[in-house]
Amino acid sequence: MRGTHFILPPRRPAPPPAAAGAGGLAAALAGLPLAAPALAQARPLRIGMITSLSGPFTALGESMRAGMQLLLAQSGNSLAGRPVEFLVEDDQARPEEGARRARKLIGQDRVDLLCGVISSGVALALRDVVTEARTPTFLLGSANDLARKAASPYIVRPTKTNWMLGSTAARWAQEKLGGARVLTVASDYAAGREYVGDFVETYRQLGGRLGRPLWTPLGSADFGPLLTTIAAERPEAVYGFFAGSDAVRFLRQWQEYRLAGRVPLIGPGAFFDQEDVLPAVGDAALGAFSTFHQSPTAPASAAFNQAYMATGKPLPGEFSTTGYVCGQVIRALLERTGGTLADWEAARAALFGAPVETAFGTMPFDPRNGQAILDIHVNEARRGEDGRMVNTVVHTYPQLRDPGPDA
Repeated sequence: MRGTHFILPPRRPAPPPAAAGAGGLAAALAGLPLAAPALAQARPLRIGMITSLSGPFTALGESMRAGMQLLLAQSGNSLAGRPVEFLVEDDQARPEEGARRARKLIGQDRVDLLCGVISSGVALALRDVVTEARTPTFLLGSANDLARKAASPYIVRPTKTNWMLGSTAARWAQEKLGGARVLTVASDYAAGREYVGDFVETYRQLGGRLGRPLWTPLGSADFGPLLTTIAAERPEAVYGFFAGSDAVRFLRQWQEYRLAGRVPLIGPGAFFDQEDVLPAVGDAALGAFSTFHQSPTAPASAAFNQAYMATGKPLPGEFSTTGYVCGQVIRALLERTGGTLADWEAARAALFGAPVETAFGTMPFDPRNGQAILDIHVNEARRGEDGRMVNTVVHTYPQLRDPGPDA
């Protein structure tokens, strides 16, 4: 799929609220950067997004793009006084294609910054490309190494790491299931390996019992052999990870094999994504638990939920919210620097100097690695008042920090 190029002309901003007299006007204007945004008007800000618009994560990629587009529309299609050009490229969920698209955006399109990515494999493939080019990049793929040995001074992560979800799921399972024997099943690629590995390591440390791990290729159509094995093993619970169309197929077959409602099912939130999975599978996910930095019932998400649904979209899930939050963080960065990224070290310090208020909640950053520190929610898939499935917060682990470069 060819890339898309959105040129977003700035809309006239709404007038500020009336202040009481000259003193009120002076107070309203105090502290606002005046000269830098005026100078920055000479050249638009070029934002490049790399996401999956084909392959198993197509729906997730479209949601990510829609979230960012909503933030830009709400901002009058300008950030810190600079009109925005928004360029989108399809990585096809393939690491080599993601790296190629990044080189195009940096070298040919000359973007000021990059953002996006769903696949952990693609995110890791971009690390050296953006670091060598010294391009500020806001990566939304959740590979652990990008907060650890592969951390880069040019990468900011306004999302979770896989460890944040796998480890908290193990804690939750131990607390609620009392060390029950858990079997693991997942797509065999970078994210699946990390989610399962982090769950297994933490669960074992807490004294939990584990069945054998089961793996299947990304993009599998038939989960029958896996489900037959699960039924024969008779675990007390299953921890699994699938995303996008794989999650939909697995959960439908989970119900067909009459495992839904009989075996507790736990996983990262993408397995039960609110926007792209739950509407497609319905009762197949009823009662499932997920650990996630996003929930439609978390208070911080309320305003975004309303704005997103006002565009005709469904209740938002991870990647629509992630795209929007990424835009919120970029906007905060530019507002703190007067619209310029010329001195990236100073810009990065300005961003990390204070938390950003986002649809994920209050978001500080770890200056060691540029990784967001996040509330992680435990969601249960419940039937809402309108009969539809809703991921509902039942517990929160506040302000979780990845172990970072010392892990």
